[in-house]
Amino acid sequence: MNTIRFEFTCSRPVPLYGRLCNRYLAYASLETYIGYRQIDRLQHCYFIEAMGEQAQLEALADAIANDFLISVWLTDSNISLIDQISGSKEPLAEEAIGQEYCQQCAPQFGDNQAANFGDIALGCDFCHGEQRIDAAYLGFSATEIKSLCDALLTQGSIRLPGHHPIQLSLNPTGETGRPRLLICNPNTLNAQFHLSDRQILALSSIEKPSITARAIKSHPKLDAPLYDLCFAYNRLLIIIGETLRQRGVDWVFIEDGQLNPPLAFIRDNWVEVCNRQTCTTTIVSDAKALHDEALLINSQGYFLASQNKQQFKLEQATDSSNAIASFGSKLKPVELTDSEYGLCALHSVNAEHGLSGASAIVYFSKQHGGQIQTLDAKGQTELFFALPSLPQSGYEIYHQLEQSPQKQVLEKFKQQFPDDYVRLLNLKLPPNSDNLSSLWALGALLLGLPSRSMSVDDLSDALIASAMSHRGSNSPRVDYPLTRGEAHRSLNWCKTLGTLMSFRLADDDDKAKLAFGMHDSLTDYLANWLEHLDQNIGLKSVAIAGDEWNNPVLSQRFMLRVGKNFNVKHNQGVALEGNNYALGALLLKKRRR
Repeated sequence: MNTIRFEFTCSRPVPLYGRLCNRYLAYASLETYIGYRQIDRLQHCYFIEAMGEQAQLEALADAIANDFLISVWLTDSNISLIDQISGSKEPLAEEAIGQEYCQQCAPQFGDNQAANFGDIALGCDFCHGEQRIDAAYLGFSATEIKSLCDALLTQGSIRLPGHHPIQLSLNPTGETGRPRLLICNPNTLNAQFHLSDRQILALSSIEKPSITARAIKSHPKLDAPLYDLCFAYNRLLIIIGETLRQRGVDWVFIEDGQLNPPLAFIRDNWVEVCNRQTCTTTIVSDAKALHDEALLINSQGYFLASQNKQQFKLEQATDSSNAIASFGSKLKPVELTDSEYGLCALHSVNAEHGLSGASAIVYFSKQHGGQIQTLDAKGQTELFFALPSLPQSGYEIYHQLEQSPQKQVLEKFKQQFPDDYVRLLNLKLPPNSDNLSSLWALGALLLGLPSRSMSVDDLSDALIASAMSHRGSNSPRVDYPLTRGEAHRSLNWCKTLGTLMSFRLADDDDKAKLAFGMHDSLTDYLANWLEHLDQNIGLKSVAIAGDEWNNPVLSQRFMLRVGKNFNVKHNQGVALEGNNYALGALLLKKRRR
């Protein structure tokens, strides 16, 4: 007789795991016990314990392996021999499951060989996913869903009704921005995209997130530098995807306002970039809030944070009607400046991880600019560095380069690469150009990288994809010299672009190496600047936040350069961009009107 424990450790609660544990209380041939414990603020452990003969325990292990589908938040799983039972016969409190399906029902309505294939309203005694289907889908019969697929194949595009309409297309919509693909045939993924095993597991997970990937070189149909890929994440899409797979369709373009942004992989963990779903999150923290609540409204949605004892509660709504229903209509929103967004992100990371002492944040956000901020041991804050706002016109960018010491290299660049010079003149940057995306867009133009359009998003993706394609870790050192203003330091972007032009003039054969060099050199400079701050205030930790960390080259090189000397932390229980600001606003030293 042996006593064993099956453990599943996650970076955030996984409601399906709790429900599965409860199910195993009634396991037929063995006496089982279950439990849940929170190891620390960001480690949640579900476990099942059982005593029995070897054959019985092996059968139990097989059953658990089949039932416990991989979660993107799963960080570790373990089977161990134990001396005594620590679990209980009491069921765990069951939290709401987000998805419309589970391992029990999905094969029944989603497998074309199953008797109930296409039955979108099929009842499930375990997850009750049929109760969460969009009301607009409930009337669809299997025949009608087949007709939708016929219409997609003949007309090239269909629009699915519902609270959040979804558009599926065989061809790109023509809009700028990173294209999104719904994968219908997972078996062809490796033949069409550069994906790691880790990324494929994430795509297959319970949560069905989006993952950013490059298509293979010279793909006959996919010519964008990067794509956001996802598997079907609701019952209707599961049935449509399987029907299209039978007809030889590997993927279709998808537009869905509620589709989660891709996850970022940072230091061995998947991290939510931002959350576009209505949700409630609880964070346990010793931090003392300075305000009772913080209502924040921005482009990502409506967020309300509050604290009760050691628990920070975050509520999120996607539109005003949901926000009024959830939060009430009398709360007054907090107004934050761009620099305060970065500071709120720093407070959020520190509270989430229980950090104290001097800290700094490297904050890169498309919406609120890039910056480095510090918080010393006495709670005093300082904006150490901010990315400059670049001129919005390509003509003005050229003019400023012409007036700088980079004039000579600029003239050589103009003569040697006239087409790229013309592209530079045609560039239009948005008003919020104090971000890495705008700098990457200029880098893509100066390297002559092709892009679908002249938008910042497309050009930035071109540079990131080129850097991802570089094989090796060596690259030229691109200059990122600091300038000292009255309030804070910034970047001499003319010198940065001048260095890039010089390297391209010297060797135009390896653009991927230069694209990689822009990333690697920046992280090297960041490491030097943080070392300087450490000497001045004694940094205990370095935080990162903002949606521009959804860049695998940037995050990987930063961890390599900075992570070896500093305790680097990021948001895990909340997103890199969005709801973390509301949490941080509770600790922001700012008088409310």
